[in-house]
Amino acid sequence: MNKRFFVTENYRKLEVAVDALVNRDPSLPGLGLVFGKWGYGKSTAVEYYYSVSDVFYISVQRLWRPRRLLEEICELLNLGDPEYRLDRLSDQVCAGLQRWNKPLFIDEADYLLKNGTMLDVLRDIHDKSRVPVILIGMEKLYRSLQRYGQFFSRILPAGIVEFQPVTASETTRIIKEWTGLSIDFEAVELFCQHCEGDYRYIVGYLLSLENACKTNGVSHADVKIVDAVIGRGRPKRAVKNDRNKMKIAGKP
Repeated sequence: MNKRFFVTENYRKLEVAVDALVNRDPSLPGLGLVFGKWGYGKSTAVEYYYSVSDVFYISVQRLWRPRRLLEEICELLNLGDPEYRLDRLSDQVCAGLQRWNKPLFIDEADYLLKNGTMLDVLRDIHDKSRVPVILIGMEKLYRSLQRYGQFFSRILPAGIVEFQPVTASETTRIIKEWTGLSIDFEAVELFCQHCEGDYRYIVGYLLSLENACKTNGVSHADVKIVDAVIGRGRPKRAVKNDRNKMKIAGKP
């Protein structure tokens, strides 16, 4: 399997959102938000965007506090030794962001809510630097942030992206690009049901599907082989005979 980054509709929405934040009217706030269920490819999309764009990226850790957050941003911006006093460290980071004038992505942003002061710090450096700051987090992050009115009001609506499950048409193209296999519409629908839009599941099931197709000497996947590989889906009675006829890689 030749796994590589696949441009989904989610990724395109991310590009549009960042463009909206970068090119917004100076009078508008510049906070952005990328959220959605785990496994939908948020971090992968942001990391790829970071690799091909001129932006900064940082991932928050569970035990971080305001000082550690600012110190990590200070190091990211290559600003030298961090100031000792917290207020001066904040000023140092703001000056660095203004100088670089690049968007800042903050992944695992759910951890920021463990300490409400973290959001206050981010709000302050955004207000002072005016650079876009985009948070990336889980599906509950949007609703959780609404409890922090002063922060939430600074999130630009055009800068909000909710990641959705990978669609059947996208999955069909992923299967073709990564494995060279073609697949029936009903088969890809069944495949998507079990993957639930999760890239980890897609990769795992695709490895099994590719091996099964090689074992059976076919380059086209139908419902029969997808169901046999995944081992679930239709009632066992309906697929018993099919499974007996289908050779699965790694199984007798």
